[in-house]
Amino acid sequence: MDTETLDIRQVGPTFAAELRGLDTANGLSARDAAALVGALDRFGVVVLPKQSLTPPQQIALCESLGPLENSDDGSPSFKELRRNLQFKDPRLSEISNLAQGEGILDKEDVRRLFLVANQLWHSDSTFRPIRARYTSLTAVKVPASGGDTEFADAASAYDALSADDKADIEGLVGIHSPTHVMDVMGATGPDGGGFVSTLTPQRRPIVEVHAGSGRKVLNVPSHCSHIEGMSIPEGRALLTYLREQATLPAFRYRHKWSPGDFVIWDNRSTLHRACRFQERKEARQLVRSVVQDVH
Repeated sequence: MDTETLDIRQVGPTFAAELRGLDTANGLSARDAAALVGALDRFGVVVLPKQSLTPPQQIALCESLGPLENSDDGSPSFKELRRNLQFKDPRLSEISNLAQGEGILDKEDVRRLFLVANQLWHSDSTFRPIRARYTSLTAVKVPASGGDTEFADAASAYDALSADDKADIEGLVGIHSPTHVMDVMGATGPDGGGFVSTLTPQRRPIVEVHAGSGRKVLNVPSHCSHIEGMSIPEGRALLTYLREQATLPAFRYRHKWSPGDFVIWDNRSTLHRACRFQERKEARQLVRSVVQDVH
């Protein structure tokens, strides 16, 4: 990284950094893309304050890092996420409680279900055949209080496990389900929204080696339904324990949004969740794009 033009400062206890000096307005040069990837490999979460990227600029920046996910794929409910939204490109989705960027969503709007689901610790798209490598958010409107995004360092959390724990989970495979979280929330039944998905569950290691850093990480997001070869109760108890270890306060960074902030993170080495706010009273609008984890 060219330290003469780029300034990076760690902001979390073990990870997460604020980066200044990138030219984000017109995509990224090969040099700047490599610098950003290097920062993501090292810190997991990178904050670029007050960039105020337009949706086309955000798409161009993220496409500098790889192909983008189509946010509509996998479920009729996913398509509903962009109904009455301000931004229509399927390479984008809105994390928003607003219709057309203005009025608060109706209480019965299906998109409110996803706002609640986002409050669980997760990594994006682990239930898809191609999971998310990086996710980015641009803040358009933020509430006066609450609505932060919290991140957890799955690499440092793995390092802190006991030797016995590491031995017990080595080689285990988790089953990541497109409906598990919604089922836990009661949203797959007709009285809870009737969420369905055309995607099939995915097998992913509980312990992975991060391709960029070489560090071992815990892969235990809320979409992980159970552990292959274990009874459902035993596997879910272990997943709950590991998720608690991965999200201890010592491994967390909480980002308080300001309008225009651009935050990008590596789903392979972190977990994240949305924090509560007065979503029936205050506006929160973030624009999301996802870079696929293709090899």
